[in-house]
Amino acid sequence: MLSSALEADIDEVAIAADLRELAAALDRVGYGEILTSFLPQKAQAHVWAQTAAKLDGPLRTLMELFLLGRAVPLDDLPPRVAAVVPGLTEAGLMHTGQGGVWLPNLILLRPMGQWLWCQRPHPSPTMYFGDDSLALVHRMVTHRGGRALDLCAGPGVQALTASIRSARVTAVEINPVAAALCRTNIAMNDLQDRMEVRLGDLYHAVEGEVFDDIVSNPPLLPVPEEVQFAFVGDGGRDGFDISWTILNGLPEHLSDKGACRIVGCVLSDGYVPVVMDGLGEWAAKSDFDVLLSVTAHVEAHHGSSFLRSMSLMSSQISGRPAEELQDLYAQDYAELGGSHVAFYELCARRGGGKAQLLDVSATKRSAEVWFV
Repeated sequence: MLSSALEADIDEVAIAADLRELAAALDRVGYGEILTSFLPQKAQAHVWAQTAAKLDGPLRTLMELFLLGRAVPLDDLPPRVAAVVPGLTEAGLMHTGQGGVWLPNLILLRPMGQWLWCQRPHPSPTMYFGDDSLALVHRMVTHRGGRALDLCAGPGVQALTASIRSARVTAVEINPVAAALCRTNIAMNDLQDRMEVRLGDLYHAVEGEVFDDIVSNPPLLPVPEEVQFAFVGDGGRDGFDISWTILNGLPEHLSDKGACRIVGCVLSDGYVPVVMDGLGEWAAKSDFDVLLSVTAHVEAHHGSSFLRSMSLMSSQISGRPAEELQDLYAQDYAELGGSHVAFYELCARRGGGKAQLLDVSATKRSAEVWFV
């Protein structure tokens, strides 16, 4: 488990200096260049392992430590990296013992040119970063010089991306360890002067404040009420529960020139997401324009790959038989009119009060759901 030291009272100034030194040292030895050689959308541990096996010296050691979850001899680290190990151990980012050093369920990536500590891929993650995170980052265009808000920030990849154009970025996260990790990533990228992290539940952390851009990768998977699922993924029965909460806060928190972008998935009949009528009503009532761009409709009937995967993940958490859970998923989806799950990006702005569906999904099923 990730060390609770991430929440402890530590010397943040000293740790920030150590993190900046680590970033410079990793750049110098070429670790950042290695990371940019991998496909950004997927965490492919087997590819990382195959690449590390081809290398010798410091780069191999760094890949084993920062990507593969292996303990490495402290003496094998480049001197500049070894020098910051004590401080990062105090911060909860590393563990040491018997001449070795290892990470507490963390990996260090560099998506979109930003250093990112995140949780190692896990069936029940507590600090989420995945292909949907990168799908949102790919679509983000914040207002230059504006204020941006990242809701459900996790380790902070959306907030870090927003900082490229925005003058001030606020990241909101309900999980205190994830919030601490987000602060760590801000420090490692030397962005404390224009980024902040607030611990709280969505808009409760920013009451009375207005932003030019609001982005979110919320819990998004459709999960029946009686089924246990990872907190970071449970989006309610149709997958849209948290998205509704975000939308309902826009009239108070989004500026007149602003835009909100959300990625997620929601039940559909293979053609139209089940929330389209509700989006139309919300847009008309709130005087917002909504564009829901669907990139894939994935089959979600009993026996489908999607439902097998969902039931297996729930089974690992609850201990209930996967086949029993698959029956519950299939029945609940059918009650809501869902035979598929639609993967989407939603963009909302103040406007004429209309909701539009833009379906760009490929006719032939692909393993890729966020792009066509």
